[in-house]
Amino acid sequence: MDCKWKSNQNKKCSREADNSGYCIFHKRNKTKEENNLLIKTIITEKISDFSGFIIEEDFVAKNILNYEYKSLNFSEVEFLKSAIFDEYKFRADVFFNYTNFKETVSFRDSVFLENCNFYKTIFDEEYVNKKIFERLKFKGQNLIVNKVENLPRLDGAVFSQCSKVIIRDIVYLKKGYLAGKINYRIARIQAKKIGDYESIGYYYYKERTYGTKVMKKDDYPTYNEYLSARFFDILSKYTIGYGERPWNILIITIIIISVFAFFYMFTEINKIFSYNPKEIIKIYMDFWYFSMVTFATVGYGDIVVGTILGKILVSIEVFLGVTVAATWASVVIKRMIR
Repeated sequence: MDCKWKSNQNKKCSREADNSGYCIFHKRNKTKEENNLLIKTIITEKISDFSGFIIEEDFVAKNILNYEYKSLNFSEVEFLKSAIFDEYKFRADVFFNYTNFKETVSFRDSVFLENCNFYKTIFDEEYVNKKIFERLKFKGQNLIVNKVENLPRLDGAVFSQCSKVIIRDIVYLKKGYLAGKINYRIARIQAKKIGDYESIGYYYYKERTYGTKVMKKDDYPTYNEYLSARFFDILSKYTIGYGERPWNILIITIIIISVFAFFYMFTEINKIFSYNPKEIIKIYMDFWYFSMVTFATVGYGDIVVGTILGKILVSIEVFLGVTVAATWASVVIKRMIR
């Protein structure tokens, strides 16, 4: 009878099953003898495809994977205890897709000579702020990390000048905010090194987003400085997307023009209430035009607001117009020279 195991990728196991319906590799609750036999079989058969294996004892790569292989596939493996890849040299592509690390995992002092792929990998949240990649040397072309849960900190890893670090769709919970900031910063720095300018903006935005979440008043000399930094950080996020979403400025511009056009209507409030709805709409459009030229060009002079309230509103809008225009120019130039 073949093993009943089936993967999320429609793979099946053709190994012979025991009374549980599973082979020794996909069986749960193995005895100590069965766990020892599993490791012995891996070494004897020089297995490189571990898809769906249930590994219930400590897995130490350098003591087991001492043979040649074309690639290593740990997809859908459940490491129920420690998974130790310390000081191991990965000589070919390695895949950790849908892999579940239930306890400790470590890649300290390991070397990757080819590509490495983490897709929908699950790390234990307890280790999200641990430096499990310390002194790791990545010499491959691509390190791809996509939709991974609780990716631990990458600081301490050393990447070659040609290696591309791709991090996508990783969402950290509160405990992992610092790891998120650090990992996206590392990806941004590496993207800059290899000239991957299309990705720099994405990584910078994510880095700043998690950086905001870990801001603490204890990191600033005074509480006022903390509030100031917090205010400008939030302002930067929602107005220009930390400089990476310039189209936000156009939306804000339209909102400012429309709101001030509405306010201008009430500079002569006694007259407004004497008009019918159609006339009010026409008046609003006239003031919208006035608001637009005031915001953009300090006005043409064809419409003049005579009241004190109107002049105050014009002054405020001119100031906002100059500020937004300067911000727009700064953001566009920054993206152009990148």
